[in-house]
Amino acid sequence: MNILLLNHAKAGDFRGGDAVQIRKSARWLQQFGHRVEVMQANAPDCTGFDLVHVFNCRHVDACAEQVAAARAAGAAVVVSPIWISLGEALWGSRTAMSVLELAVRNPAQAVQPLELLRQRSMRLKLGEDFYDYPLGHPQLQQGNRRTGAVLQQADGLLPNSWLELQSVRRDLHWHGGCFGVAPYGVDPVPFLNADPEPFRRWSGIQGPFVLQAGRVEAAKNPAMLLWALRDTGLPVVLAGGTDLWPEYVELCRAIGGDRLHLVNHLPPELLASAYAAASCHALPSWCETCGLVSLEAALTGTPVVGSTAGHEVEYLQGDAWLADPADPAAIRRAVEEAMAAGRDSERPRRLRQRVLEQFNWLRTAEATEMLYKQVLS
Repeated sequence: MNILLLNHAKAGDFRGGDAVQIRKSARWLQQFGHRVEVMQANAPDCTGFDLVHVFNCRHVDACAEQVAAARAAGAAVVVSPIWISLGEALWGSRTAMSVLELAVRNPAQAVQPLELLRQRSMRLKLGEDFYDYPLGHPQLQQGNRRTGAVLQQADGLLPNSWLELQSVRRDLHWHGGCFGVAPYGVDPVPFLNADPEPFRRWSGIQGPFVLQAGRVEAAKNPAMLLWALRDTGLPVVLAGGTDLWPEYVELCRAIGGDRLHLVNHLPPELLASAYAAASCHALPSWCETCGLVSLEAALTGTPVVGSTAGHEVEYLQGDAWLADPADPAAIRRAVEEAMAAGRDSERPRRLRQRVLEQFNWLRTAEATEMLYKQVLS
């Protein structure tokens, strides 16, 4: 097959999991004997390709152009939606940020708003209007309808989990019958025998600490993690890009104080060392299809704290400690239980083994190729 793997033109600015999936899928598909080209373009030339695989329908304008270009070239089209319910994610991340900004100024006044957030009964103000959970903004609903219409033009869909497929059907009203599921993968080699000492020397942190790897942004909820742990004295390391949302980074600084260690993108060896050094990796996010960082941390044996939002529960199952991203008490409890259990306990061992067996890029590529053949037949 002649295959084009497409991401939107600005994908390089985000360094997200979609770019990793494209890169790893391309390598394995080439090993399977296919000719594969990778491109970041909203209006690509798809001439000469048997199949065009578009990633990330959340950038709906780019996705629409890409699907149209593939159709114009006579190529079959597969889309990996990488979809999360935006109404829930946007309501949660924006409301949590507003409540925590109040909490920094006056903790006593934030007690009731924090409880309303946990109950999902707080109203979010956008412009002049107020919205309940989940966010039903007209522009968001219009975007969902348009995204669903674009997906209907695809020959097949390849979500990363069954929960994502369910979300696509519910939110976008996609009713196609040609689909597969290609779970995320992770390369085990850098993480299996990672040495914690290089990160300890580099950071100066010798004792227990909590790590969250990834972009520092409201959707990943690091400010709530910091608020949940504010009375524990635990250092928290946020290892990821800090340039996309400076206002949110400052909120994290205000909550974390001296406990917060903000570091920019770490080279792969030092990131693996950070996972190995951490007492737990905590990602109480509002929007994960599944954080690759959670799978990477699991391979080092580090206890993982995940979120009850999003789709990662399908990956983590009962082998991690899960918490409601709106509930700081639940987040603190999950972190403390994970740290008390330690890396030699049953859950981290089980998760490590499942990641090795089930979540690798070979299996991702095999599921991808299977759907390609189905579409082209």
